[in-house]
This record gives sequence, C-alpha cells and structure tokens, in this order.
Amino acid sequence: MALVDYYFADPRVFLIPIEHLSPAGMSTELAAELRARGVWSDAHIALFNGSFRLYWTRSTDLAQRTGTWMPPRLRHVAVVVHEIGVRPYAQLLNTSAWTVYACDFDPETSHAELGAYVLAHGDRMALTGEVALTAVHSAAWWLGRSDEECAAFATAAARSRRPDADGLRAVARALPWLRQLRHESLAPPTTDEAYRAIPGTGILVPAVLEMKVHSLVDAWSMTARRMLGEHRAAWLSDPSRAGALLCDWLASDAPPVLITGSGGRIVWEPEHPKRLGALRAAVERGDAAGVAAVHEDLRVVARHTRAFQAALVDPAGLPPPDPETDQRGYSYMHRERGLIAYNLDEPGMERLTGPDLPYARAMLGARTLHEWGHLAVAAGWVPCAVSDREYAERRGALAAVLTETVAGLSPELRSLTAVDLADLSGDREPGDALASLFQARISDWQANVLAQRFLDRIEIETYVRHNIRTLRSVHPPAQLFRMLMRYLFELQYLRFSEVADAYTFLVRSTWFDRDFFATGLLDEQSFAVLDERAAALCAAYAVDESRFNATL
Repeated sequence: MALVDYYFADPRVFLIPIEHLSPAGMSTELAAELRARGVWSDAHIALFNGSFRLYWTRSTDLAQRTGTWMPPRLRHVAVVVHEIGVRPYAQLLNTSAWTVYACDFDPETSHAELGAYVLAHGDRMALTGEVALTAVHSAAWWLGRSDEECAAFATAAARSRRPDADGLRAVARALPWLRQLRHESLAPPTTDEAYRAIPGTGILVPAVLEMKVHSLVDAWSMTARRMLGEHRAAWLSDPSRAGALLCDWLASDAPPVLITGSGGRIVWEPEHPKRLGALRAAVERGDAAGVAAVHEDLRVVARHTRAFQAALVDPAGLPPPDPETDQRGYSYMHRERGLIAYNLDEPGMERLTGPDLPYARAMLGARTLHEWGHLAVAAGWVPCAVSDREYAERRGALAAVLTETVAGLSPELRSLTAVDLADLSGDREPGDALASLFQARISDWQANVLAQRFLDRIEIETYVRHNIRTLRSVHPPAQLFRMLMRYLFELQYLRFSEVADAYTFLVRSTWFDRDFFATGLLDEQSFAVLDERAAALCAAYAVDESRFNATL
C-alpha cells in the first residue's frame, strides 16, 4: 500500500496530512492527487489554501501580540465527506487532526473567512476540550477585523451546510458585540468601567455584554446537543440481529479475547464461549451500527492475537503480565488472565453507539500487537543485539550531548529548569539522568519493533500519528527537558512510517520549534545530533529470530 492511499483509506473522510501541509496550504503533489481522484476541484483546493494561509497569518499575528492566543502549528486536516458517519466533535488521531467538513471549502457557498475561522476554532477546542465555550474563548479573532471580512464570514455562515452551522450563524449574529469586547493586550479598556476577565483568553467582558456572552454559549450548547442527538438518532436501530451475529460468532469461534464492561468486569471469555448472558445484556444497550462495529473490532483483536501466537516457537515462554499493566485503552493486556481485553464501556469511546471513528480500528490493531509485544520484550525476545561495551558507548554518546546542552543553557533557561533537572539528576551528571529517562521508554520501542512484522501500513501510520502530538499539556515549561526526551523518543517512531521528512513532521506539528529552537535551548544542528545518538541507542535492539517461526 502506497502512503498516499492511507490518506483516502476511510470512505467517510480524506486526510490532508501534516507531511503535505505548510503555512501556504497543501502541497502541489497532494493537490494533484485530489484532482486525479475526483475528490476536489481546483477551486476547492484554492479555497482551502487561501483559508489555511489566512488562518496561519492571523494566528501568528495574534500569538505575537498576546500571550493568550496559541501560535499556529501543522496538524492533519480530516475532511469529512460523509457527515452522519462521523461522530460530532471527535478528536481524531489523538487531537493531532482538525475535523472539518468538505462544505467548509466549497467555493460555491463558503469563503476563506469561514475556512480560516473553522481552523482557529478547532485549535481552541482541541486545547480546552470545550465545545460550548469555544466561540467566546476565540473572540480575540474578531478584534480588528474589518466590516468586509465580517460580512464575508456571515454570508458564508448563512450558507453553510455543516451539521453545526447554527453555531457559526450564532457567531455571525454576535459579531457586532464580539467586536466591542476588550482584551488585556489587543484592546485594553479605555474607561474605568468594570470588566469580567475570561481566564486564559485575555478577553475582558463589560457588564453590559454579560448576557450576550451567556447567550452565545447557550447557542453553541444547544447546537452541540442537537447535533449529537441527530447523529445518535440516525444510527438508532434495534441491535438484536447484530447482537445475534456477534453471539453466534463468539460461541462458534471462541476468539482469544476477553470482553469486559464497566469497572473491568468480564462479560465474556473464550474458556466458556456459550455463556453469553452478560454479553447479550450489554449489547442490548447499543444500536445495530455500534454492535456491528464492536464485532469487527473483536475480529481484529482475535486475528492479531492468533497471528502473534502462531508465530511463537514457545508460547509457554511468555511471562505473566506486569501487575502494574494499565487496564484501559483501545485494548489492554488483562493482568490476571494474560489475554487482550476489550472494554465495551471504555470511557470516552461510546463503542456501542453508532459506527467506529475513522482510524480507530487501525489504532486498535496496533495497540493489540503493542501489548503482545510487551510480553515478548519481558520474555527477553527483543534483546540488545550489541555488546555491553558498544551499548555503553552509544548511551554515553547520547548522555554527553545532553550534558553539553545543559551546560550551554542561558541564565533564564537554567533558572526555569533548575529544580526539575536537580530532581532528575540527584548526584549524577544531568546528561546521564536524561539518558536514563530516554532509556526507561525503550521497552515501548522494543515492542513496536516486533509489532511491525504483524501490522499493515494503515495500522502503522495510525499508530505513529497517534503518538506524535504536542506535549505542552503534559509538561509545563519548567519540565522542558522531560518534554525533550519524550519528543526525542517519539521521533524514533517516525522511522516506522513512510513519511519522508520525520524531522519537519515533528518539529512543525508540536510547537517543538517554538519551545526549543526559539528559546535557544537547542539549535537545529544539535537536535539532529541528539536524534542520531538516540536512533543509535534504539537500533541496538533486534528481534531474536530463534523465538519466532521463520515462515512469517
């Protein structure tokens, strides 16, 4: 499968991927592919590119003028072409993608003003996880906009066919007073009037506009509820037949997977395949599409598990799972049973309601093999393949560059990171402590090295894109070095991908350039050296082929 086919692998969406995006819009290569496949015309492509350029320049300007607007970064753009087939407000590819609709870039009805705002609105929603509050939190977008720009947005909003177009129309109606709001740096108050600050936004709301703010929030809340209700209603159907097919398959095939429910309670197990009462009761809560999607998910888990087990020379050599193994996620290794578990009630996934999300089943397959890979790693089947001396030299080379980096910190960065570096280092050299932080994640690398021989291209690309994401919400600025080591490790995952320029992919999609290059903590050359040293450490590990059947 060619990488370009990955972008069109799900009929409900197509992907404008990070590797084909720049501040100017999509690459000429991807544009040619969209035209060749009859997906978009030249006019659609031009409108998308114009929208993206406008999003980028405005967001850059706002970020430079205020600390409350996030700077732009590259993310995948998942363009929905089958609206009812995708759950509203789903964050695809682990928040690393905008979810937009094809009509947002329809040259007959839309405009670059609407397309740009949709991208900026999506940024804020991904940052906060909020739906109803996003329009108010994004109010700075409208400060300084001209009457003509606002009119173009309002006209496009009135014509929009998005499922949540009522929310955009509410913004359009609110533009006269949104443009009257104040902002701590963009439009400071000019009178002594009392203002209410909206935390994290810089927006200052005068008392006279308080009710209008609440009205806009309410409008988006109602729009979101209606949109979700319509989506669920569209898929609401009797699950009996889908449930019967699932139960028949489980009883006859006895796939090697545990099905769990709320609290991790086992509702079906392969040792007793005909005990289906608890499973039947669980699926009765769903709809036909959701139950059918669960059925397909379980087939994927079973297929990967059987393929992995069939590849083992000595299946009994696998150790029991680590007692600390997470019991959550797309799938997980059950601590007590040593089998992959699939939770019907996994928080946030709504597995029994409507169809699966785009890319979710591919991630499920990758996660399943990753979990089995960890057991193989624990068994010693993906060992270090170089001598102890060679490994120590590679580790030491990484540590030396890190120690150099710490020694060259500016006074400001030294002060910012000193406490965390001291906590990490203790009596050791900081580079040695940071190399240990990298090394602590090596079992994930080993598991993924093994998983590659079982996964298809869609699963591999999905897994990689799930893991390359901004870490600003995970590590505060004082933990820049922890963030660096995590990015450095996840950069290695891109070696499994067919993305040609892994470096640019990570740097431009995570704010890495702003957090490390712009601050002076690193330059591009030193980061390239760190990447080279980290890659050498990862390359020291290889699958012990004597543990696996040669026919694979």
